[in-house]
Amino acid sequence: MALETALEGKPIWWGFSIGVVIAALIVGGVHWNWVSKAGGINSQIAAANAQIGELDKKIVAGRDAEKKLPQFREEVAGLERELEKLRRILPSSRNTEEIIKKIKALVDQGDFQLRDLKFPDLAGASSAEAGDVPIVEWPIDVRVTGNYHDLAILFNKLSNFTRIMNVEKFTITALSAQEQRTIDSNFVAKTFVYVEPKEAPQEEKPARRGAPGGGGGGADEGGEEPGG
Repeated sequence: MALETALEGKPIWWGFSIGVVIAALIVGGVHWNWVSKAGGINSQIAAANAQIGELDKKIVAGRDAEKKLPQFREEVAGLERELEKLRRILPSSRNTEEIIKKIKALVDQGDFQLRDLKFPDLAGASSAEAGDVPIVEWPIDVRVTGNYHDLAILFNKLSNFTRIMNVEKFTITALSAQEQRTIDSNFVAKTFVYVEPKEAPQEEKPARRGAPGGGGGGADEGGEEPGG
């Protein structure tokens, strides 16, 4: 072999030195290959550990949220109860006819003659903000003819009304003929109405060209519309 031929006539330590060099090169190559592979594996292990840590955090957060779920449901139920109480006190815009009927019924219970009953359109009523809930003042103008005693009873019943009802701007005028009814009274029975939020209109999708009902085919091509 070429190596044996090259070593002929050389001292024995010469061959030993060459063997040591070759062995060192082999060991160094194996070591470098192992280190490079080990470095890649360590990077993968570190990335996997990071993912495991993130998943552990999400699991802990999910368990905490699960523990708070009964409390959250109880809070929602409490808010719904408060909303129901508010709706009993504040009529919605759909219950305005009921309010008018009840005021008429209260007037009819006394010895009154109902002269006038006016209530504005809710769209034109002034609004007051109560948090994020839209509340609208709804003043109802009432004019009756009766006597002091029945008028006091009527005001008391209005103040004890299930809904919020305030009596404002009342005037009393004595009738010229003091018979069964002795006074003429004007007053404002003001309540507050909860206006339901309107749903946002859905946007219509534009008609596709050439689709039935689109009406764009013939006009774009310069054709005339068929006569009547």
